Amino acid sequence: MSSASNFTPRPATVRLSALDTLRGLIMVLMALDHASFFISRVHPFEYWNMGLPHYQDAGWFFTRWITHLCAPGFFFLMGAGLVYFRASRLEAGWSETRVTRHLMGRGALLILVSYVFEMVVWLLPERFSPAGTSMAPISGDQMPIVVLTVLVTLGLTMLLSAPLLGLSRRSWLAMAFIAIMAPNFLIPTLHGNEGSAGVVMHLFVVPGSVGVVASMYPLLPWFGICALGVGFAHLLRNDTNRALRALLPMGLAYLVGFAGIRYGGGFGNLMMPTGNSLQSFLTVIKYPPSLAFCLLTLGINLSLLSLIYRAGSWLDPLRRLLTGYGQAPLFFYLAHLWLFCLLRLAIFRDAAPDRWVLYAVWLGGVALLFPACGWFRRMKAARPPESFLRLF
Repeated sequence: MSSASNFTPRPATVRLSALDTLRGLIMVLMALDHASFFISRVHPFEYWNMGLPHYQDAGWFFTRWITHLCAPGFFFLMGAGLVYFRASRLEAGWSETRVTRHLMGRGALLILVSYVFEMVVWLLPERFSPAGTSMAPISGDQMPIVVLTVLVTLGLTMLLSAPLLGLSRRSWLAMAFIAIMAPNFLIPTLHGNEGSAGVVMHLFVVPGSVGVVASMYPLLPWFGICALGVGFAHLLRNDTNRALRALLPMGLAYLVGFAGIRYGGGFGNLMMPTGNSLQSFLTVIKYPPSLAFCLLTLGINLSLLSLIYRAGSWLDPLRRLLTGYGQAPLFFYLAHLWLFCLLRLAIFRDAAPDRWVLYAVWLGGVALLFPACGWFRRMKAARPPESFLRLF
């Protein structure tokens, strides 16, 4: 491991591999969160206008808390990936229009996949299991038509980002700052008057249901995290050594900022700790992502990315394993959801097992999907760039 002063950047393929490795780690942790939802019926929601969740013990708290890295990490990495995809295709002779059209097609596909394959899987346990678990603290009098799941918001973010990729790094960082900060200014005006949040607010700022809209991942703050990833990737491409040296200090600065906001109280928290314990201190609002949540999770993600870049060969076995998942994210996402849902209905329909059984099911499911991810990755790589499968 090198010091920051003499750190030598690694080849571009290694830089991209590190992004895939972190994405793979995120996918594995995400599988734990969803296994907990399906198998153990434990999935608290850190909601902007509800009380903070309470846990049976520290083990259940950590099982939920560690998975908070997933959504912000994935949006950040998607932003970085958009920059690298655009650059590689332009170097291959694609026009800007063709790149934009391809990325917008991929964004539209994510939305379609969510409606066809993702949304139903969240509803099946509630429909067929006596111990059904509701997907989210969202209710409404009408059947929702516009549903902002994580895949839908990823797709919308890609649709919005694709035509803007030619903008400068400073423009993207400015958009990130505004988009992440805005909900922290707007949401306090709604407390005690939640019913005043209309369709536009639910689409862009706060989760909840109104009319035909049901929103868990409102667009504005999550687009902001993606924009931060775009800005970082511009720096990584243009000044690699500076970007890699900045990763760990930036991650630690985010964590210090989180601690300052949490101790200081008020702005950026959306909801203050309910006690004096470390668990209470670390329980932050995710829906929508508060400034405290963003600083905490992105600080850890950036620190992990620094470790992955700087680690020597001792990390290679784990790096290869995680990269195997990280290079097939959409396939893994859908496959693990359906796997855990079907296990719930077939084996754990009537009773939720304890936490150690959950961990065994999680690790077993992740291991089972590794060769499947490899098969999908090879099949996709064998297709030409214009292939429909390249959109996945």
